[in-house]
Amino acid sequence: MIYLTYNDPPSGIYHSQVIDVVNYMNHLTPNRTRLIALISLRKFFSNKQKITARCQHALVLPMFPKAAYWYLNFYTLAFILIFQRERTIMARGPFATNLALRLRKSGFCKKVIFDARGAYYAELNEYNVVDNAGLKDQIRDLERKALDKSDYRLAVSAALVSYWQEVYHYQKAKHVIIPCTLSHDFGTFFPKKEEILARRLEMGYDSEDIIFIYSGSSAGWQSFSLVDEMMCGYLKHPKARLIVLSDHFDNSFKVMQAFRDKITVLFVEPSKVKDYLFVSDYGILYREQSMTNQVASPVKFAEYLNAGLKVIISRNLGDYSDFASFEDLNFDPDTLSPVPYAEKLRIHNLSLACYTKEHFKEQYAELLNV
Repeated sequence: MIYLTYNDPPSGIYHSQVIDVVNYMNHLTPNRTRLIALISLRKFFSNKQKITARCQHALVLPMFPKAAYWYLNFYTLAFILIFQRERTIMARGPFATNLALRLRKSGFCKKVIFDARGAYYAELNEYNVVDNAGLKDQIRDLERKALDKSDYRLAVSAALVSYWQEVYHYQKAKHVIIPCTLSHDFGTFFPKKEEILARRLEMGYDSEDIIFIYSGSSAGWQSFSLVDEMMCGYLKHPKARLIVLSDHFDNSFKVMQAFRDKITVLFVEPSKVKDYLFVSDYGILYREQSMTNQVASPVKFAEYLNAGLKVIISRNLGDYSDFASFEDLNFDPDTLSPVPYAEKLRIHNLSLACYTKEHFKEQYAELLNV
């Protein structure tokens, strides 16, 4: 199998949901899956090095400039596939999938799997992800074609399948549901109670501090304006503290103006994120009620659980809101206090039971058998 990505630069999400997936599928069936990544010419060599450092046999190629000309990458891929033995392409997103469909039509591959990470048409229109009006017009047809013409599909949530059924009248059953799972950087390790306290003290917190953590950006769909209002209320508690892990954070937010001395803002490498999660109590995953968010599967949910955090989660966030309620993972503002160690350990174990790639072994095997 070939796993194809288009215009996806390396990032924490890419490492977790692309490279780790390719490596896991090769764990199930050795040497069967190869990553082919088409990336921008901008910072090409440094980004190529980041990808191949984690996925040794990945083939990283420059894409044609400008996303509007996505279809021209067909010729690059057609040439590459002449020398490849595999004839199934698992493609991430509608652009990569439509490239794969063109390759299938021309006889360069036999099967196409649409790896759908969300509601693309909704996202482009709700959050203005791209400024190109032509791409916005195309994306609905590209998403529909990827859904209708693919041989198989991967959805990150049952809510996404419901979206397909409602918007595109999808009626097939040829799909698997695999949410965004834990990356290689997260795993079975969980620090002892004494170690967590020692780390807190090193970072300037004590055992009675109530630590909220926000890991992400201030991009539109992250809905930080809602978080801003909410945290202005919670940080009034004398022991409440906030850690923000982000490379793009606006210091003009109200919470920064009112509680700057209670907030730590920093950006760390993906492999270091868990160190800050472990010392925290409550992970923030609060988003507005857009279609993009209602079908989403933010990997932060699994990461928060792996670190033993209770979650401040909004309604209708993919499949996670109901799961959090059922498993008693929700933050309770009426009992604002540090999360007990025994509870943190329970939540950590729940993440291992529900959000590792091994938990979805049968679904990945089903994709490999396509």
